[in-house]
Amino acid sequence: MNRRQVLFGAFAAPFAAGLAGCNTPVSIPVYPDITFQHKSPIRLDVRAIEVFETASTAPVEPPDRDIRYALPISPLAAMQSWAEDRLVAAGPAGIAQVTIAENRFVESPLDKTTGIKGLFTVDQSERYEGAMSVKLDIVGIANRSGFVEARAAATRTVPEDYSYNQREKALYDMVVSLSKALDERLEQEIRTKLPAFLV
Repeated sequence: MNRRQVLFGAFAAPFAAGLAGCNTPVSIPVYPDITFQHKSPIRLDVRAIEVFETASTAPVEPPDRDIRYALPISPLAAMQSWAEDRLVAAGPAGIAQVTIAENRFVESPLDKTTGIKGLFTVDQSERYEGAMSVKLDIVGIANRSGFVEARAAATRTVPEDYSYNQREKALYDMVVSLSKALDERLEQEIRTKLPAFLV
């Protein structure tokens, strides 16, 4: 056996082991839906609750990326759950119209350290920006109407050494945080500005 064969054998074994390691399946977590069933319902003096989605976003220019539909959980579904779980129609007339007016989630790449220093630096590689807004209108009742609205926004950055699952968890946590903030602000607005419609 010559020297070339010896060297090839020395490198082939770990290389083959590395290939075998690539066959290990990656476990992708499934995140729970966002619900508000644990919160006390808000009883409104209306006969029906309707949910609309008018949210749109201006075109996102590269290198930024629109990630609304790449999130591990749907923000729109979360706010639809909010309307179903928190609002109860308990009156003879009128409609409570819940409009999801903003649903914006953008990923922006961040500058990384260059040169030799960059080899030893773990930079924040992406910034995630999220914003949601919801409006509640009371309509269809003679001589009575009202509305409230709320908006929540958040920003997260993730380091370049984050795994795919860690990034997904950061995005999921951001949607949860925004949904909870909207829930708290909407309830406060309803109880402050629409007391005449509470049952």
